Amino acid sequence: MTAIEYIRNGMKRVRKKESSFILASQNIEDFLLPEIKESTKPLSSIPSHHFLFNAGQINTQEYMDALQLEESEFSLIRYPERGTCLYRCGNERYLLQVIAPAYKAALFGSAGGR
Repeated sequence: MTAIEYIRNGMKRVRKKESSFILASQNIEDFLLPEIKESTKPLSSIPSHHFLFNAGQINTQEYMDALQLEESEFSLIRYPERGTCLYRCGNERYLLQVIAPAYKAALFGSAGGR
């Protein structure tokens, strides 16, 4: 709970200072634990930019509620697809395909994060 309070306070302050705060998680389930769910929900509503990837094996409705996604938005990232993400900025939505340059692709390989 202490870490959540620090993050929430930091996110409020950076808006005043015209700076940035980046919050990333590979395990959205950690934010949806019953004992902290109500405290972490505002963390996903404060940012003005979201990059959302496929969440894997997670309860669809909980994921949509936590990130305030419409069914049509979730359908874009429902299935795992390498490099595909939904970018949300204000009222605009973009389906992005992230492609690494050849020299970076050689560094990371083709195993898809495995």
